[in-house]
Amino acid sequence: MTTDPMNRREFAGAAGIAAGAAVMLGAPAIGKSAPASEKVRLVLIGAGSRGNQLLGSFLELPEVDIVGIVDVDDHHAGETAERVKKAKGNNPDATRDYRPTLDRKDVDGVIIATPDHWHALPAIQAVMAGKDVYVEKPVAHNIAEGQAMLQAARKTNRVMAVGTQQRSSSHFQKAVEVVRSGALGKVFWVQTWNYENISPTGIGKFPDGEAPSHVDYERWLGPAPLRPFNPNRFHLLFRWFFDYAGGMMSDWGVHLNDIVLWALDAKGPRSVDTTGGIFTSDDNRDTPDTMQVVYEFPECVLTYSMRKGNGLKFNGHDYGILFCGTNGSLLLDRSGFEIIPDHTVLPYGIRMVQGDRPLRKIDLKAEKVKGDDGQDPHVKNFVECMKTRARPTSDIEIAHRSTNTCHLGNISYKLGRKLFWDVETESFKNDPEANAQLRREPRKGYELPGMG
Repeated sequence: MTTDPMNRREFAGAAGIAAGAAVMLGAPAIGKSAPASEKVRLVLIGAGSRGNQLLGSFLELPEVDIVGIVDVDDHHAGETAERVKKAKGNNPDATRDYRPTLDRKDVDGVIIATPDHWHALPAIQAVMAGKDVYVEKPVAHNIAEGQAMLQAARKTNRVMAVGTQQRSSSHFQKAVEVVRSGALGKVFWVQTWNYENISPTGIGKFPDGEAPSHVDYERWLGPAPLRPFNPNRFHLLFRWFFDYAGGMMSDWGVHLNDIVLWALDAKGPRSVDTTGGIFTSDDNRDTPDTMQVVYEFPECVLTYSMRKGNGLKFNGHDYGILFCGTNGSLLLDRSGFEIIPDHTVLPYGIRMVQGDRPLRKIDLKAEKVKGDDGQDPHVKNFVECMKTRARPTSDIEIAHRSTNTCHLGNISYKLGRKLFWDVETESFKNDPEANAQLRREPRKGYELPGMG
């Protein structure tokens, strides 16, 4: 696959992407055009596990027609096309190459549910072709790709929504309101975590071999380095390799940190410090199975903890978010949230030196709220935005910042030291070695438009 040279030139003139440039462009509106038909006609790019999960939500919308299925695995493409036929009655095209679908006048948008390393290129080419985009999280394989996606969406005035669907869950929305309201007092500590025990086997070890005949492995690799085929690097398990993704940090950390940035009304941290490694898994991953990431915000610390060798739950949850304030705490995951009032104490040493004194009374009320699944309303919001041209709930700019927190954690891990981040320029302060990690050179023929 090669990128069309004319498209590269056109995009370079329109978007003017520059290495290290700031991307907070903030256009007030997306565009005035809307699909010509009452129907919204979409192509699914990436028909694996996540693609089919998303497809269920899109198929439930009567105004949506799925007119194309694209996957480098012929089995995935064919089986998913058959699913659409049974659900909607039409016969979507099933192909390996998404590019011809972008030239179709009967396509209004694309759904991108590929592995992470295949998010940026089709998303940018789609908006250049006048299509709207729903792309899965994390936004991109690296920060420079995310910057390019944001700039492309803004310059073309297309909708680009991202699948951080917790933003569309009503209980996450209410939890953020509680944090922002000040009811918890001064929020100064936030913990996010993922814990489970898959030791010692992990994802196992498998020898390299030949790719299945029904798979275009060259196209699957795309911008990633050329490697022999290995089943552990392929369907579903690709995320444990830095060539294609960012491990648990970007797979789940993006969901958790996204809510934290929202609640703190922050663009990102001012520093990051990560430690960890592959300590408990005897497999061939190259992303860590153990991580501790400390992010510093003005007057607040966020930690992300991940371990694959021990499943002891934290406050009864194997994943989640804990906001700690001076009045109380809020414990949150997809099952719901709980507000836990705190109480002040007078420690022995203080009382002995200063004498007794009244304790501050905390009026925060305990509360439990049941969770709801945000995927259906998240998908519906994207389709509505295609019609109204409003910004989606998880607009590319929002999700790009959340994804950046994960990239920062991984870069600090790779370099083995604390890094200092400038949220406005999206670069590390006085650190050329760290800034070199913001991007990678794609394999020849898979360069981003305007960056080749």
